[in-house]
Amino acid sequence: MTALFQHYLPPAPAMLPYVPGRFYASQHARAVGASLAMVANRLYCVPYLLARPGLFSAMAVSVTTGAAGFLRMALAADNGAGRPGAVIEEPLVDADTTVGSAICPFAQPRWISAGIWWLLLCFSGAPSVRGTSNQVFSGGNTLLLGSTSADGGSGGGTGSENGFFAPLTWQAGVPIMPNPPTGLSYLVNAATPLPTLRAA
Repeated sequence: MTALFQHYLPPAPAMLPYVPGRFYASQHARAVGASLAMVANRLYCVPYLLARPGLFSAMAVSVTTGAAGFLRMALAADNGAGRPGAVIEEPLVDADTTVGSAICPFAQPRWISAGIWWLLLCFSGAPSVRGTSNQVFSGGNTLLLGSTSADGGSGGGTGSENGFFAPLTWQAGVPIMPNPPTGLSYLVNAATPLPTLRAA
């Protein structure tokens, strides 16, 4: 009976393919704000939910107000407990944050499987970027990773952002962080950057 029931389930809707050169935000990001001021020499760990596998060539952040300095990014796996784990990709070229998009290309395109990943960012300056806000519904995203932070919920409230941060001095030519990162604190009631991946 179970097999017969499964046989007649309607097919899942087809998902559009990733388009080369386009940028894709996390599938869990909901409320989006603009001109969110970043803090220099801070490691931001932002969750990235990929709904289906794909081939990607770069990581990026949309800079709304440029500032002198650079951005270093890295891609880390989830450790299975809702925290960033081992770094699997760290571009060798840092992005200039005085331009409209700060793009950190991979050494070569990388196939990334579906699941929860972490995009790690550290700015040497203090530009403003697009990001998730602390508006209504945004707080519900914390449930994705089981954050202990307060949740505003669908009925209203300030909500809270998922992700983590830690002090990290940006230095030219120095790897972004320990692998995996340590000393992380929850991002609570504070805007977080909205990084993207570029399809290859």
